Amino acid sequence: MGKGIKMRSARDRHRHPHSVEELQQLTDGGGTAPDLFCDDAGCGCDVRFVPRHQQNRPNRIEPVDVPAYIGLTGGSEHAPGCRYDASGRLKTIIAAQSDPEFLKALEEGKRELRLLALHNGLRRHGLSGNAPATDGSSPNTGTLRTATEVINSEKKLDSYLRTTADLLTLRAACESDALLASELVLRLGTKRIPWTQFFFEHDRFDEAWELVAKAGSNPYPVALAGTVRSFHRPPAGAKYKSNFLNCRSVYRKTDDPLRIESFEISIAHPDASWLGSFPPDAEIIMFGLWKASAPVENSAPDKRDKTRTVTYVTHKLMLTPKFKKQIICV
Repeated sequence: MGKGIKMRSARDRHRHPHSVEELQQLTDGGGTAPDLFCDDAGCGCDVRFVPRHQQNRPNRIEPVDVPAYIGLTGGSEHAPGCRYDASGRLKTIIAAQSDPEFLKALEEGKRELRLLALHNGLRRHGLSGNAPATDGSSPNTGTLRTATEVINSEKKLDSYLRTTADLLTLRAACESDALLASELVLRLGTKRIPWTQFFFEHDRFDEAWELVAKAGSNPYPVALAGTVRSFHRPPAGAKYKSNFLNCRSVYRKTDDPLRIESFEISIAHPDASWLGSFPPDAEIIMFGLWKASAPVENSAPDKRDKTRTVTYVTHKLMLTPKFKKQIICV
């Protein structure tokens, strides 16, 4: 079941369509979802409705919301060519990326995604989207060669970014890491990276902060899936020029009930129009080289009991993307 794409609609035995919203209303009213089947014309495999629910996670202040969706039943698979066939979509993404420096073919049909190529591209100086200009006065072989090398590097990195974005979009559409983990190996130099240490959903922001903080000044690219909370533009006269897109935070309990940890995720970029185009509550994926700030403590009266003081320990992760492909709206 973990290898399927989350669906928004399906059909019953009488071929009547049912949307996720309709099925949620039915179950909220005490009803039971009918037997469901994939609504792709060439498929029709068995699927199931998973109602909206909450899950309690260790050390979390609040339970995690799991939105309603339609997914595969146990042992069911989408037919080849079905628009919900995650394996087929993965093969299409891989076929579009033929550079063995980034995606290398392995035995048994698997592929190896080489994160070091993406890492080096994002860290390389001068990759701003424009090749070095020449003065045009005389042909300078060295200058022209440098310009050509930068252009080629730009094209390669653009291809890497596009492929990574497509893979992460597919991952976000799936129920879990199962499909990608079974067919795509993540490699950073000689080290194999588990998918759980590359893709972090909202409820694992704390794990992402800990990984990036541990990496220090040499992090590798990781992806976070979050929900937009707010957009901040620098006020007139501010010394900083970046705009900030902030995601909903995660709050973690500690052994002390009067001490709470929060994990905040932000994106900084000078283009206010672009960053502000992501509306509140939009679900986004952000990938690249993150920077973790040291925890900051602040104390405030307890909202429920003003006689008590609560200490909030804030952990921040910041992404300053060089390329707009590093932010995906899903």
